[in-house]
Amino acid sequence: MRRGLMQWDAGELPLATLESRIARLRAAMKGAGLDAFIAYTNLVRPSAVAHLTAFTPYWSEGLLLVPAAGRLQFATVLSNRVADWIRSTNPVSDVVSTPRPGTWLGERLGKDVKRVGVLELDAMPSELANGLAAAAPSVEWVDAGALFASIRHPVDASERRLLAKADAIATAALGQANGGGDAGALAGRIEQHARLAGAEEVHIAVAPDLAADTRLNRVSKPAPLSERFAVRASVAYKGSWVRRTSTFARNTERAEAWFGGVTRGLAAGRPLAAQLNASIAALPGAEMKSWMAESCLGSYPLSAIASHASEEVTLADGSFVVLTVELSLNSAPWIGSAPLIVGATAL
Repeated sequence: MRRGLMQWDAGELPLATLESRIARLRAAMKGAGLDAFIAYTNLVRPSAVAHLTAFTPYWSEGLLLVPAAGRLQFATVLSNRVADWIRSTNPVSDVVSTPRPGTWLGERLGKDVKRVGVLELDAMPSELANGLAAAAPSVEWVDAGALFASIRHPVDASERRLLAKADAIATAALGQANGGGDAGALAGRIEQHARLAGAEEVHIAVAPDLAADTRLNRVSKPAPLSERFAVRASVAYKGSWVRRTSTFARNTERAEAWFGGVTRGLAAGRPLAAQLNASIAALPGAEMKSWMAESCLGSYPLSAIASHASEEVTLADGSFVVLTVELSLNSAPWIGSAPLIVGATAL
């Protein structure tokens, strides 16, 4: 168990911040005519519940109930053996261990609750969804994905600090990539560095030879590194995820400086694709091959919100984004990823 890393730290994430986030959600619920809100969490979908409660699960799954007023209710199939630890990392909720979280929460909705928003309703595990529906047959269940996304920006000061910490860990870890060698050994060094620096989760992907294949993958077999390779580090710190990708080759300084200017200069309210396409003129010899913007708007830590193949989008001021671009730079591939806050010059 990695409980030491997962303790709630009121200095990094104050109780007042959690209460403010819950208040914002409740205001949005009231505006949408919702009597309650429910979110699901598990190992790969922890972000919504972590945003509201500071709790990130490891071994199992759970449901969070946000009523219109009063304490939040968190029901999990984790045993009572770890209930005290959950309570210590979830300061805003009452916690119960039950084999049927859906049924337990459904029974506590009450007769006056008529309309409940569910984050990612269609992705709710069927056993939990069926338990909720059976225990509260008169409730109208409404997908509340857009509602929850609307409260995720602008990023508050606490989240910004956690994102900056995660990014500092990722950046320092990628610094272990100098020296070449074997891709698997390199990935191990980067992950070790990130975990020793306090990262809770780390996912390292490598493209050992960009000239042959620009896809970034987990390395499971020995693979020599070419003169041009790329490494992507996805890192979580206290529930906040960032992603950085670096290309390692000769003469990449111009591309790195250009990309840094792009991430610092993205503006809110203007078409994202247009901004990126216009920016490429500042990098002679470069052609934009693809791009993708990711953010944390629901239960998944990072999900695509726009790409070169999607319809045009604009970004909200103060929103958190990870931008990834793939260039052809003087006919050679170059890939970069970095986190940013729209409208700000730094995390």
